[in-house]
Amino acid sequence: MVQLKDFMIDFDYTKGIPFFQVHQNNIIRFDLYELSLADFKSIINEVFPERKDINAIFISAYIFNGKRRSAKSRVGRTFQLNNWKEYIVAEDKNNAVVYASIKNLSSNDIYNYCLSIRKGGRPAYISFYSNDYLLYVSTDVIDIVSNDTMNIAKLKDDYNGLYDTYYAHQ
Repeated sequence: MVQLKDFMIDFDYTKGIPFFQVHQNNIIRFDLYELSLADFKSIINEVFPERKDINAIFISAYIFNGKRRSAKSRVGRTFQLNNWKEYIVAEDKNNAVVYASIKNLSSNDIYNYCLSIRKGGRPAYISFYSNDYLLYVSTDVIDIVSNDTMNIAKLKDDYNGLYDTYYAHQ
């Protein structure tokens, strides 16, 4: 497990997605297919304005019985894999999960990755994050987490009627 301390999230596929690890006041969820491309781009640019502290973390490989196997994340098809660093989290002496982190992404990288998923691409177990926000994307939703509830309240005001209220949790 890789801990994202700024967000109190364990980035571990066995712990559940970030959405279920935080209080509902710290998260907003969008249906990937209900957003217009303009709203989609606007949300990503608001959450990740152009700056140099946008990072990603994802599962890049698994080690089973001592043999490494790619997770086939295909993230390299969407953005360049610069500043790559791996974290191997051992389950036991022969089995592990390999997490990879990438630094210095752009909001356009995130938009392009999410757009590729929206177009039917295979999603990786991936999150993008800065000091203020974490964005998790899956086959059908985009979850945005912030430790500052005011950030989420602002997004809920700005995108009232566009975010998903069905999956609210306690």
